[in-house]
Amino acid sequence: MEAVRKLHDDIRRRQIWTDDGVRLSLRYYGDDRAPCILMAHGFGQTQYAWEDTGRRLAAAGWQAVSYDARGHGESDRSPSGEYDFEQFVEDFRRVCASLPNLPVVIGASMGGLIALLAHSEKPKVDLKSLVLVDIAPRWDERGVAAMLAFMRQNPQGFESLEEATEAVRAFLPHRRSTSSVNIDRNLRQGADGRWYWHWDPAMLALAEKSSNLQSRLQSASRRLKLPTLLISGGVSELIGAEHSREFLKLAPHAEHIEVPEAGHMVVGDSNDRFLTAISPFLKRQASQGA
Repeated sequence: MEAVRKLHDDIRRRQIWTDDGVRLSLRYYGDDRAPCILMAHGFGQTQYAWEDTGRRLAAAGWQAVSYDARGHGESDRSPSGEYDFEQFVEDFRRVCASLPNLPVVIGASMGGLIALLAHSEKPKVDLKSLVLVDIAPRWDERGVAAMLAFMRQNPQGFESLEEATEAVRAFLPHRRSTSSVNIDRNLRQGADGRWYWHWDPAMLALAEKSSNLQSRLQSASRRLKLPTLLISGGVSELIGAEHSREFLKLAPHAEHIEVPEAGHMVVGDSNDRFLTAISPFLKRQASQGA
């Protein structure tokens, strides 16, 4: 407990700016001299999804870095009110350029897609290795539709954190641990006293077009030469066995581990099992030097 408490005190925050003036919020866990892991969250999430993971990776000798994508969490929303996937890729490039050394990237869902494109397309971002968390070049459109339907609910916000908690439990009944203690990190309290999701609703239009990226992501996967690990949830709403097999045909050097009983939000659903699954892969990366 003392190590974790000290680690919590050592968490550092930083802000960087993009070319179009968007402020991105970053957090750093661990020693700046340690080998680096960059953690990129999924659509509709925030860097707080990585908090426990970041602390534990730092305790294992890494420097773990997380950031809020534009339109999410503590980062700025688009000044124009419009979003383009290229903006997210460019933001990822900017974050990587700010890091002290070449990172291993753990990208969940949207974060994984962004990393895949940023590394495989020009201007190419150099990465040490890549962990894709429950995402592949193709996915189940029904799962995306269900996620977007949930995100469109309650446009007038919630009267209380408890009301928001019940909405999440109804959508993710297997997430029994969801509580108002941590859900407030995913909401903002408005001037009217009601609670609103942290993400910009204008981003939903972008998510509806995500399937347009699939052929581009397949091409990126064919060019992928990095050490790569795909982590999938055993009961994922987005990635099934057929999607994993398809990715492994495109990138036959990649490894694959399924985390039983975890849904699409693998880290939040089963963080202990997630860390156990990625640990051997990360140890091999660390043994090869920073």
